[in-house]
Amino acid sequence: MNSIGFMLAYMNTLNLDNELGGYRGITFGIGLIVSLIILIPYIFDKIAQSKFSSDGWARIMIFPCVWTGIWTIFLFSWPLGDWGNYAFVLLNYEEITQLASFAGLGGINFILSWSGSIGSDIITYHVTKNQNSSAATSSTGSIVIDDPTSIEDNSTDTVLRMSPSRPQRKSLTLPTFINSLSIYFFVLFLVITYGSIRLNTNFVPFYQKSIKDAFPQELVNFGCVLGNSNTQIDDYISYVNLTEKLAISGNKIILWSEAIAGILNEQDLNSLFGSIKNISVTYNVYVGFTYVDVTSFKAIYNKQVVINNKGDVVINYKKSNLVPFVETNFISKGNNKLQTFQSEDFGIIGSAICFDFDFPKLIGQASSKKVNLMLDSSNTWVSPVGMLHARMNTLRSIENGFTTFRCNSDGISGIWNQYGQPLHYIPTANTSTTSFQVPINMVKNRVKTVYSVFGETFGWICVSSIGIYLIVIIIAIKGSDQWQARIIRWL
Repeated sequence: MNSIGFMLAYMNTLNLDNELGGYRGITFGIGLIVSLIILIPYIFDKIAQSKFSSDGWARIMIFPCVWTGIWTIFLFSWPLGDWGNYAFVLLNYEEITQLASFAGLGGINFILSWSGSIGSDIITYHVTKNQNSSAATSSTGSIVIDDPTSIEDNSTDTVLRMSPSRPQRKSLTLPTFINSLSIYFFVLFLVITYGSIRLNTNFVPFYQKSIKDAFPQELVNFGCVLGNSNTQIDDYISYVNLTEKLAISGNKIILWSEAIAGILNEQDLNSLFGSIKNISVTYNVYVGFTYVDVTSFKAIYNKQVVINNKGDVVINYKKSNLVPFVETNFISKGNNKLQTFQSEDFGIIGSAICFDFDFPKLIGQASSKKVNLMLDSSNTWVSPVGMLHARMNTLRSIENGFTTFRCNSDGISGIWNQYGQPLHYIPTANTSTTSFQVPINMVKNRVKTVYSVFGETFGWICVSSIGIYLIVIIIAIKGSDQWQARIIRWL
C-alpha cells in the first residue's frame, strides 16, 4: 500500500462512530449495570448468609470495595482506559463528580456501589422479616388455650401445669440496614457538600460584585482549526492559511483537531514547520498543529506539535494510547510520557491527543508537572460517543486541577475549567474554524487537589481489600472454630 493509501485508510478509521460500533452499547451497558447494582450484592449476600448465617456490619462494605477494586484494575489494564467505567453514570451530577478531585474515579465508584449494598440489605431485612412472620403464624396459629394455667390429658389423668404467659417485650435493636443507611446518607451528604463548596467558591469574590470587578483581567481568544472531509489529505496548506486567519483575528492559542493533515515526505514536513513558525513569531501566538507522519514506512505516527510564540518547537508528541482495532493496525505508539513547556502567558502547558485523555496513567502526570492548561486535539463524531467523550475528559480536569482546551472535528470543542465546568463549548460540525473567548485568569490558574498527590490510591486500597476478603473466606471455611466465630460476627 502506498502512502496515500495509508492516509485514506487512517482518515476513514477516525470515524469512531462507524468503525467502533461497540461503543454504541456502552450507554446500554451502563444502564444494565445500574439495574444490577442492587441485585448482585443481594445474590452474594444470600450465599454468604447460607454459609455464615450472620448479620454483621462488615458485609455492607465488601461489595463496594470489591466492585471499586475491579474497576480500578480495568482502569489501568484494559485497552479502552476509562471507557465504560461505572463512575460516568453520574457525569450530570457535578457535586458528586467533584469527589474525583479527592479520590478519583475509585471514590465515585465506591459511593455508587455502596448504595447497592444498602439496597440489598433493605431487601434482605424485609424478606427475612416476612419469612419469620409467616413461620411464626404457621407454628402457633392453630393452638388456642382458654386457660393458660393448665392443660388436662384425659388419657393419663395427668394435669400438665404451665406458667402464665407474659407479653413478649419488643427488641430495642434497630435493623442493620437502618444504621448502615444512616451512615451512607451522612457520607453522601459530606460528598455533596464538598462538591457544592468547590463549585460555589471557585468564582470568589463574585458575590455582590459586578462582572467587571470580579474579572478585571483581560479576555483571551482561543481558536480551533478543524478537519474538513472535503479537503485533500495532503493539503496542509489550507489548514496553514486558516491558522493565519485565526492569528490575524487575535487568537492567542490556536489548536488543530486530530490528524487533519497527512505529511508524506520530508519536503512537506519542513514546509509545514516553517509556515507555522513564521505565523507564531509574526503574530505572537502559540500554535498546536497535528498531522499523520507518513514520511517513513518503518513507522507511522499520529502526532501533535506545539510551537510557542518565539517560534520554538516546545512539544513534539506521538500519540501513545491508540484506539484498538482502528489505529493499532498501522499507527506506531509513542512513549506514554506527557510533554509540557513553560509559557509566558498561561503557565505550564501540556498536550495530548483524544483517546490519551482516557488513561489516568498518562494524564495524571500533569499533576506532578504542575500543568495549568492541557491541549486536547480530538476527532470524535457528534453522537452519543462524541458527546460522552467530551464530558468524560472533564474528569481529568477535576482530578488534576487544570483547564482543558479541546478542538474536535465534527464533535464538541470548547474550554473546561479546573472543576470540569464548561467556560465555553459548542458542537463544531460543518465548520472549518471557531473561536472561544474567556477571562485569562480562569484559564491559567491551577487548582491543587488531593488526587494530584495520591492519585488512584483509594482504588488500589480497594484492590488490596479483595485479597483480604479472599483470605477471610479461606479462614472461615478451613480455620479454627474461634476464628470462624469472629468472622461470622463481622460478616
